[in-house]
Amino acid sequence: MQAKALVEAVVGGDVPPRNEQVVGSIPTGGSTRTPRSEASDSGGCFVRTCLLETSRAAEDSRHTISDMGSTNHLIGRSPQVDRLVGVLTGDGQAMVVEGDAGVGKTALLQELGRRARAEGWRVAQCECVEAERAFPYAALDRMLRPLERYLHALADHQRRAVDTVLGRAVGDAPAVMALGTAILDLLVVASADSPWLLIVDDAQWLDSASGVVLTFVARRLSDAPASVVLGLRTGEPTDLEVAGIEHLHLPPLDPRSAAELLDARHPDLAPSLRAEVLRWAVGNPLALIEMPASLAAGSPAASRPELPLPRRLEQVYVHRLDRLPQEERFALLLLALDGVAEDEGDHDLADRLDAARAAGLVDRQTPDGRASFRHPLVRSAVVGSASAELVQAAHLRLAEVRAGDPLRRAHHLASATITPDETIAHAVQLGAQHATRRGGAAVAVPLFVRAAALSEDPRQRERRLAEAAFVASHAGLLDDAATLIGRLDRLNGDLASPATVMTDAYVRLHRDGAVIPTHRLVLDTLQRQGHDMDDETLERLVELLLGLSMNSADLVLWKQTERLVDEFAGRLGPVTLLVRDVQGDLLRHADGARDRVAKAFTLPGHGPRDVTLLTICARSVDSLGEHRSFVERMLAREVEAGARADAMTLLHLTLLYQTDSGHWDDAAVTFARGLELSTSLGFEMYTHLYRAFYARVLAQRGDVAGARELSLSVDAWARARGLGVVLEHVAGAALAGSLAIGDYDAAWTHALEITSPGSFRRYVHESFRCVFDFVEAGMASGHVDEARRHAHAAVDHHVGAVSPRMDMLCTAALAVTEPTAEADRLFAIATGHSAGPSFPFDLARISLAHGRWLRRHGDLRGARTTLSRAVELFESLGSPPWADRAARELSLAGVSGDEAVDRPARLTAQELQIAELAASGLSNKQIGAQLYLSPRTVSTHLYRIFPKLGVSSRASLRDALAARRL
Repeated sequence: MQAKALVEAVVGGDVPPRNEQVVGSIPTGGSTRTPRSEASDSGGCFVRTCLLETSRAAEDSRHTISDMGSTNHLIGRSPQVDRLVGVLTGDGQAMVVEGDAGVGKTALLQELGRRARAEGWRVAQCECVEAERAFPYAALDRMLRPLERYLHALADHQRRAVDTVLGRAVGDAPAVMALGTAILDLLVVASADSPWLLIVDDAQWLDSASGVVLTFVARRLSDAPASVVLGLRTGEPTDLEVAGIEHLHLPPLDPRSAAELLDARHPDLAPSLRAEVLRWAVGNPLALIEMPASLAAGSPAASRPELPLPRRLEQVYVHRLDRLPQEERFALLLLALDGVAEDEGDHDLADRLDAARAAGLVDRQTPDGRASFRHPLVRSAVVGSASAELVQAAHLRLAEVRAGDPLRRAHHLASATITPDETIAHAVQLGAQHATRRGGAAVAVPLFVRAAALSEDPRQRERRLAEAAFVASHAGLLDDAATLIGRLDRLNGDLASPATVMTDAYVRLHRDGAVIPTHRLVLDTLQRQGHDMDDETLERLVELLLGLSMNSADLVLWKQTERLVDEFAGRLGPVTLLVRDVQGDLLRHADGARDRVAKAFTLPGHGPRDVTLLTICARSVDSLGEHRSFVERMLAREVEAGARADAMTLLHLTLLYQTDSGHWDDAAVTFARGLELSTSLGFEMYTHLYRAFYARVLAQRGDVAGARELSLSVDAWARARGLGVVLEHVAGAALAGSLAIGDYDAAWTHALEITSPGSFRRYVHESFRCVFDFVEAGMASGHVDEARRHAHAAVDHHVGAVSPRMDMLCTAALAVTEPTAEADRLFAIATGHSAGPSFPFDLARISLAHGRWLRRHGDLRGARTTLSRAVELFESLGSPPWADRAARELSLAGVSGDEAVDRPARLTAQELQIAELAASGLSNKQIGAQLYLSPRTVSTHLYRIFPKLGVSSRASLRDALAARRL
């Protein structure tokens, strides 16, 4: 039945409305769902935005307001009002007002808006309801409308970010940081004449993408002449993360204030009815206002003790809805499900809801004349009391209204359609794909499942279900992915379909790190069915096989993978082939690899997975720093609600980049962030990778005990699973730690765990990346010939062709092993290399080695210059043992006492942070817990901090830091 016909049939009375099952928004099996009080059947959150620059009507039946002369007064709320107006006077710029349904949050927020306007603020006030919660950036779109006229003043890239969210430009959703920064700048521009106050009520229904950006802005308002206040319903499930923002809890009214409000709004109540209302309302302002009429009429819903108060209030509204004309009930249902009437431009709805307005169900509050529900509970009553047929008709009508929005249209079609229909299934699939591109993978999964349920073609049903499972596995929804795998198994009748194998393999890899058996399963599937697969499925399985090979670092598995890639090379894309070369036997493909990666980043049409794969390749050729904008943009988007498996891989790579580039404090933050995410999602393999990578940071700082503690737990887990890449990094961290503390015999032992003198293991990138570590360990432990052979082998194997950084390290390795004066020339090339500034730890170590060589060959002036640079670099990095070693060499080069005094005693960023925490009274253990350092490392830092500040104890730290700031 066409939408119009069904609407006419239902509204015209052919199908009587009844309070029974309602068609759900995105059911997974086509079944209906029973109504419930909170009515999340629409699956989303409509945001009604109103720019309140003029005075609003003085009274609203939701308000706990009584008239006192010409001034609005909130009964019983003086303490909360006084605290809330602090956002206008400088006592904080962001606050969350939290309380139960009907407790008066809206009234309090409107009082704040009234006071703000009276003091010259401009107020943008938004109310969220559950009609667009599933749509990424839907809420932010509404919030930004009042600020559109200031967009021209933003930088081009910021304007593009905002335009994309507003729907005025086509493109992927911008990163949270980029968009949040643009909005902060927009607020600064808009507040040139007067400050802005953004009030967001019922924020628990914000869509996830908008919520993340809004809280980003709220936490960074210190430099903007603006404030943000959020109203939040207690106990309501929400994705909004408001930790760190000041909270104001709104309790029920005390008995005296409750009585005062009731008498102000209902002065003529009989004493017995007055007492009954006070007893049932339990201080809830909405109940005090709405219940008298229902109790007076004998409505049983108002006084059912088995129902919670919000549900009783909802039933009060249902009773009023039953008396409305059918046309008005349908109009209210359209408003409840998507915030529109017949179309987006229909502003006459308020004029056609006379009965609803008279019944206290809707207001006409917005400047553009749109109708709005008197309270969110009215909306849930509207949806919950509608018949399944009426809801179906409303969704069909809304699908026509939203024809230009793939995601909204898909949502309404999925909600309205019960029987299989291939045309509608395709439309729902398009909406799911749109959500995936916009960073809404968690929204896309149920849409793909619904598209599968609506499919008439069994092959399309399998493809859509497989797509749902694939997106779920990458979104971190491993339990959902496993459930979908089971459905695919039942659909196919076996475990060997490509779709089942692919998703099952991702779940087993992410959750359990089962590399070897999973590689065997995927390889067998490709060998048996590869020629019969479609190109997209083939490419995904080959990418998975490459990922398994990378994690194994196993020669046999890599050779099997390369043979298969060669077999299907003609059907694979350039990114996949690039991964095969760069992540596999890189030394064989080193010439031009870096240029290939750079070129691949410029190609259009990259999805999240392509960016992830290219980022992996960029790190292998040490060019990740050149492509950080791609990485940061995708990471900020995907980590919240998108492809979280890719996001965690990007966090791994970010951690490695920060380690290589000397941003070790940032690496600690990334480590903590990644560990929290992987642990919460149950991605055990990723958790161990974070630990293995961060162990190197601790080792380079000299925290050998901390690095060993991380490595031991990782080694035991990874070795049994054949995760060679993890074991490589564990061995690399052990080698770095032994070098840091000067235990050269142990360093040589760890070097031999990675590779043999004069050789570089194929597919094991650490075997050539640690070339300088290997040579230094050999020279210092007396294995001079082996070290020299290894340095020359690096030249023979073209290790320097991998990247400028590797060229610098290979040159330094030759210099360390060169017995003649040629060493000075090689050292000069290495220390002056263009890659040096980007890799300060490498440059510091090479400078230390060069300075030592200069001192031993009598060039004390040159030694002092070179060693001073090494000391400064090590100190800025926060590596006490390396800084001490360089300082000892500097003193041997003849630095006088005066020169030592004149050398500035600068605290590194981490040393300053540790000093301030110690001055606040924290113990070494507490400081270490905050900064992800071992207590021993904290102690080592303090040992170096005290003489720099001229103190000898913690008791003097506070005064020394204060004097240092003067």
